[in-house]
Amino acid sequence: MYHEVYRPDEHQALKGLTNPAYNIELAAFKKQMTWLSENNFRTMTIGELISKDSMVEGDRRICLTFDDGWMGNYQNAYPILKEKGFKATFFIATELIGKPFYMTWDQLRQMHASGMSIQSHSVSHRPLAALNENDLIFELLESKKIIEKSLSSEVGHLSLPHGYKENRIWNLAEDIGYQSVCTSDVGFHAPGTPGPWLKRISVGDGISENEFCLMAQGKNRAIWGMMVTKGFKNMFRNIIGMNTYRKLYRWAYRIDD
Repeated sequence: MYHEVYRPDEHQALKGLTNPAYNIELAAFKKQMTWLSENNFRTMTIGELISKDSMVEGDRRICLTFDDGWMGNYQNAYPILKEKGFKATFFIATELIGKPFYMTWDQLRQMHASGMSIQSHSVSHRPLAALNENDLIFELLESKKIIEKSLSSEVGHLSLPHGYKENRIWNLAEDIGYQSVCTSDVGFHAPGTPGPWLKRISVGDGISENEFCLMAQGKNRAIWGMMVTKGFKNMFRNIIGMNTYRKLYRWAYRIDD
């Protein structure tokens, strides 16, 4: 799970926009993609990941996802993906598209035409678990409709903004036509295994080259620390409540409203 991929001169401009731990510098991202290519990894979209057709014995597969729709996904990550012959799934919050720091619809169309999968990250990027049923249906249905109309392509996969999940989200998402939901829960997912909830591994500047290599190979020891940290965060959020947790989160990372 990636978010923004930035050049060194873009780092300062991202302050106050997002959790910096989610972002990765371009040179590090390129090293990771080069390692995957040199070690004969093949990439899958989320749709291919959960398809039974993806079950190939001995095949080295990895699923690359990008959340939010950041401009660096197009300017920095996309050229490297094309160079390596890789494909990825980009989850976009439709209300953010075309705003400063985010991709445009023309850029998304170009990416989609070259084999990238463009899927839903809601409309407004609000935590879906905090919404009432009417607002939740709007976020799920409207984002799907907008992407499908703009790209003439089916949308069947959702990434949860902020990673918070509730069973009622899937109940509604399934009725609307989604096939899977990507979370921020830490873990691996075997190709050909159905969802609906898909675990991922966040990759940012704090991930070393060795850690990335171990993660790509499915080594559990590479993610134990992340799993423990995520468990404590979830427990703390459940104790203090989601709204208070979000306020503390935004204060801790100096994220502007």
